[in-house]
Amino acid sequence: MKSKTFIVSLSLLTVILISAFKTDIPNILNVSQRFVKIENNLYADKYETSINDYKLFLFDMKKNGKDYSNLTYDSTKWTSGIVNYQALQDYYFNDNAYINYPVVSISYDAALEFCNWLTKKYNSDSKKKYKKVVFRLPTEKEFIKAASSGSDTKKTLYPWGNTLMDSKHQKRCNFGILHQEDISYDGKTFKYNHPANSFDNSVEGINSYSPNKYGVYNIVGNVSEMIQAKNYAMGGDFLSTGYDVRITSKKEFKDKDIFVGFRVYMEILEY
Repeated sequence: MKSKTFIVSLSLLTVILISAFKTDIPNILNVSQRFVKIENNLYADKYETSINDYKLFLFDMKKNGKDYSNLTYDSTKWTSGIVNYQALQDYYFNDNAYINYPVVSISYDAALEFCNWLTKKYNSDSKKKYKKVVFRLPTEKEFIKAASSGSDTKKTLYPWGNTLMDSKHQKRCNFGILHQEDISYDGKTFKYNHPANSFDNSVEGINSYSPNKYGVYNIVGNVSEMIQAKNYAMGGDFLSTGYDVRITSKKEFKDKDIFVGFRVYMEILEY
């Protein structure tokens, strides 16, 4: 994969951190290229927080002598639940092939610490665009606003409309089991037909599929995204049914979960 160097208006340390983890997607420290406006003073990251983003965070914590023992990723979750992904347990967080995949299997508190870290880095930058901001997890209402692109969720089920498949019968987001309405019965073969339906599914990169009207990628499917309410996540994941990747889909999770990641939102406090 061809790498690129991204220029950001942050400290020399930031530049060093960025050069240490080169990818084709700007990392989260490049705020101008990562965040899109949702409403008024609220912006959302276009992407789910990636392994690359999280490694920058851990690297900075370690470099500054901070205790990050409670912020670590737990690889064992890939083989301890309803699925067994031995290869992902071995490689997901450590192989560069996954650097642009969403970070998962970290705690809710770790996600909050990441947001706090990003807030401090941005507000201490002398070349920042806004005087004061806070980076945080969204409320449930804010998540729905970002996912729906402002559409009426009573009329629109998904970020793109009301069908799970596009005109070529391809899934519009990363999920596991199709909604029952997309399964048809063939009276001649006596079999059920369901395009691209499989239990054997896995997580995908943070820029998979097409963004919604706000420019936000993967806000439903792929991994459920944490909200401010502790241990609750929205949007469904890569093994969810089609019904459970609706804009308003919400679930509870415990501690570290391979099906749960997070997306950072930026609130401008002072212009």
